[in-house]
Amino acid sequence: MNIYRCRICGETYLGNEAPSQCPYCGAHRELLVDTIDYPEDINEVHLTEIERDDIMKSIDLEHSNARFYFGMGTHKADNPKLASAYKRLAKIELEHAELFCKLAGVPLPSDIQDPADVTADWCSNIEESINREQQASRFYAKVSSRATNERIKEVFAAVRDIEDDHINLDGVAQGIADC
Repeated sequence: MNIYRCRICGETYLGNEAPSQCPYCGAHRELLVDTIDYPEDINEVHLTEIERDDIMKSIDLEHSNARFYFGMGTHKADNPKLASAYKRLAKIELEHAELFCKLAGVPLPSDIQDPADVTADWCSNIEESINREQQASRFYAKVSSRATNERIKEVFAAVRDIEDDHINLDGVAQGIADC
C-alpha cells in the first residue's frame, strides 16, 4: 500500500495506486503525489491584493455552492441516487472552501453545511447546478490566468478542471432525472 497526498486539498489517500481523482476535492490524478514529495508549507504563500480578493470571492462561491448541494442532498425520498451524488458534490465544494480559507488565513463559514432551500424539481435544480458550475469554471479560469503566485495558479487551474468535471456530472444527472 502507498500513501498519497493531494497537492490541492492536502488530504491523504491510502492505496496501491493513486485514484483517477482525489476522493476529497476531485483533483486529477497528476496532483496526487507520494507523501514524501508533499511540501508541508505548500499553502504558506504571499498573496497580492488581487489574489486575496479572488480567494475571498472563491470562498463565497464555494460556500454558496456547498449549501446549494447540501440542499439537493436532502431530497432523498424523491431520488436517493441523485441526493447521494449531490451530497458528495457538496462535500467536494466544502473541501474547496476549506482550501481557500487556508490560503487566505480566515475561518471557514460556520453555516457552510446548512442546506440551502432548493426546489423539489430535480431538473430545475440540475439546471441551476450547471449554471453555478459554469460560472465557477469561468471565474477560476480568469483568476488562474492573472495570478502571479505559482501555487495560486496551480490551485485555481485545478479547481477549474474540477468544476468542469462537475458540469459533466450534471449531464449524467440530467439523464438519471429524465430531464
